[in-house]
Parts: sequence; C-alpha cells; structure tokens
Amino acid sequence: MINFPYVSLPEYYTRLLSSNIQNSTQVNNNLELYINENKDLNALVKRIFKDIDPDGFLGKILSISGWTGIRNRLAAIFLEHAMTGKFPETANLSLVNELVNVENKLRHFTPPGGNRAFMLAFYAKMSLIKIKMSSDSREHSALIIKDEHIEFMKLSKAKSVRIDWLMLQLIQFEHFLGLERMQDLLKAETRYASLFSLLSYEEQQQMINNFLVYGASINDTEIFTGDVSTQ
Repeated sequence: MINFPYVSLPEYYTRLLSSNIQNSTQVNNNLELYINENKDLNALVKRIFKDIDPDGFLGKILSISGWTGIRNRLAAIFLEHAMTGKFPETANLSLVNELVNVENKLRHFTPPGGNRAFMLAFYAKMSLIKIKMSSDSREHSALIIKDEHIEFMKLSKAKSVRIDWLMLQLIQFEHFLGLERMQDLLKAETRYASLFSLLSYEEQQQMINNFLVYGASINDTEIFTGDVSTQ
C-alpha cells in the first residue's frame, strides 16, 4: 500500500511555490517586499547569497539571480537541513538537479510561471529523506515520480495549473490499477470519478489520506475549501 509521510515544509516557501511567478521588474519588487516581510526567509536569502552581495541587498540579489535562482538555492538548503539538521552557509545546487529535471519534463503541461511541478518534486525528495531518517521506514512510502507517470500527461488535452495534484492522482491510480490498465483507461478518456470507483474502499481511503498528507505538507488548504475544478 502506498502511504506518503507528512513533511513539515516552510509555509513562507511553499506559498511562493504555489504562486505563478514570471520574471519582471514588478515581480522582483513584490518578491523583495515579501522577503523583507518574512524575517526567517530574509535571513536565509541574505545568508546564501553573500557571494552576490555580502551586505544582502535584495534588489541586487533578485536582479542577478531572479526568482528561479532564489527558489533553487532555498530548496537546496532545505534539503541539506533535512539531511544534516543544519543550515549550510552555501547552497549545494546539485541537490536540486532532480527537481529541475522533473519540472522540465512537465513544463509543457502547465502554464508558464508555475512552480507546482517543482514543489511536487521537492516534496517527493523531502519525503524520501524523512523516510531514510525515520526509525521505522516501513510505515511510509516515499513519493516516486517515474517517467511513465509523466507520459500520462501526453494524453491530457489541457494544461493544468495544479499539475502537482493531477500528478499525485495519476501516480496513485497507476499504483492501484497498474500501468497498462491505467494507460488504456486514460486513452478511453475515463474521468476521475470513474477511475476512483474502480478502487477498493481501502484504496480509496488511502488515496484520500495521501491527498490530506500532501496538502498539509505544502500548506495548501484551498484544494479542500475552494473551487479548483477549472484548474
């Protein structure tokens, strides 16, 4: 049974990853304001961008690195903190290569400026680290994003804003129904409700629980309280 772990991800970071951010002067101004308003985030950004500006001038950091540069360095230090318990002085960007790779593969299936594919991959890697560090690793299973799951997206007729949630559905359906059957069902344009009805009661409950765990991990409550049916 697939059972994802809860991972406490920084709310001030996942809020950014949930947003559509495209490089522009106005976006940089808004990011600068947001970073200045979040003391912990501000301290981290200034700490890991000393190579760009030793005084931590955010305008310069944003101008040179852009949103993606800041996003990737933050992900790298959060991953290293999860592994070592300490925040490093510099970001090891090799830690985010897998995340960027997943994002690039899903880029054509979500609108420009979205960061949710990156966030899904970030949660997946953090979940793997948590399980490896756990005393009872058999209790949970890490989220694994396979190329086969990404191939499912080629059968989609529209781009998805909340591609992380869509991928989370596809990954679990493939786990419960099997790859070949899932491919056939998607090619037949089987809707979510019909796919869900094919699962046993226990599988349905596990899938719902995994949704709750992921939503809590990324601090996303809108998926449960708002109308996101068109996203």
